[in-house]
Amino acid sequence: RGQKLQWGLPWLTSCLPLALALVIRPLSLPLGDHLPQLPRKGCLPCLFYGLVQSKSFKIMTLSNAAARSCPVVARILLPDDANPSGNVHGGTTLKLMEEAGMIAATRHIVSSGGEANEESEANEESKGGTRAAALVRFDNMAFHQPIFVGEVASCTCDIIFASERSILVEVVVVAEDLSKAKTRVTNTGWLWYVPMVSTTADKKVWKVATGVPPVPMPEEEGSMKKYEKAKVKYEERKSSKQIGVGDGFAGEEDGANEDGSDFDTFKSQYTPPSEGRSPSESEQVLCQMVLPGDCGPGKVAYGGFVMKMMDNAAGCSAWRHCQTNVVTVAISDMDFLSWVRLGDLCTIRSKVVFASSRSLEIEVVASVSSVASNGEDTIVARGVFTFVSIGSDGKVRAVPKLKLENEEDMRHAFLGLQRYEAAKRARLKGGN
Repeated sequence: RGQKLQWGLPWLTSCLPLALALVIRPLSLPLGDHLPQLPRKGCLPCLFYGLVQSKSFKIMTLSNAAARSCPVVARILLPDDANPSGNVHGGTTLKLMEEAGMIAATRHIVSSGGEANEESEANEESKGGTRAAALVRFDNMAFHQPIFVGEVASCTCDIIFASERSILVEVVVVAEDLSKAKTRVTNTGWLWYVPMVSTTADKKVWKVATGVPPVPMPEEEGSMKKYEKAKVKYEERKSSKQIGVGDGFAGEEDGANEDGSDFDTFKSQYTPPSEGRSPSESEQVLCQMVLPGDCGPGKVAYGGFVMKMMDNAAGCSAWRHCQTNVVTVAISDMDFLSWVRLGDLCTIRSKVVFASSRSLEIEVVASVSSVASNGEDTIVARGVFTFVSIGSDGKVRAVPKLKLENEEDMRHAFLGLQRYEAAKRARLKGGN
């Protein structure tokens, strides 16, 4: 009886925020105009089931294939999720978004009912096995507004593009203040997934498969623009991989060219600031062993686990440079080059590579070593994070200048400047 009571008390404690939410909010759970696909019946059992499973609740009673690709994953944010500023940690949001994207992509993979890909490699190899989605890239990640402790963060997903072996999921995060019944969009991002198939009965061997169900051509103008933009991105990256481009740091393949007269001009015009900090002063290394709770199918770590570690390391580098409270505002690119598996030692390295007057770019590289590799590191993910410094008044403040010490610092700073100017041009044109 004592053991049951010991188990039950934490469960009851975790239910209290949800119980309060249900008292304050009508049982129909209106989450605003951003969530039109939310079911209006049967929500209460779904909420409690999801809470028991993973401290989050997943509301899903949709039946047709298209609707099944648009899950809602929601969570009440607790003090454990906060950063030093009191807002929800960016890594927590990234992990929640990846969970939602993985659910949407996996549902899409198995949604065809055997018609669209009956003879495909995916179906042939998955007989007696399991299919799931694995994250390979994070695009266009933006932090529009902070999420606060006590609010409900809800993720909605839309499959906007699919090729033979990849799926693009758009994830939108909406924060809800329960006491005021107000919602706002806080985060948006594009997540690329590939289908994984277990090729053995014990599900220990997984491989990337083909046979992703196609996405119907959208009819609405806004959706069509997203589809066309995604298709262009897909073709560009496919071409770049075919010619061997993209082996450098994230961002080098996206229009940033470090060679030629522009880089020479940048070097000749650079003047070291009298005050500031060098990239080496912001270098940060974090290590963590991959445990069972960090993994999904095939004992492969969830992408959100790696992203949260990368955001943590980037935040440490940003703090070392600014020595103030710092927050994530964007992720330019994040590529996953290989799997992270159970028992791997995951190492994250980060440093500041570019500083404008009010923002920082942090380059983050994740690598793993295992018993099988004899301790040799293999790069598995890389990305570019943008941070801003927050003053005691809660407003964005200027950041220290960056002192470039060598040729490598120069090259990374030049690439960062190109990304910064490209983003500025996109904002002026009304782009994302």
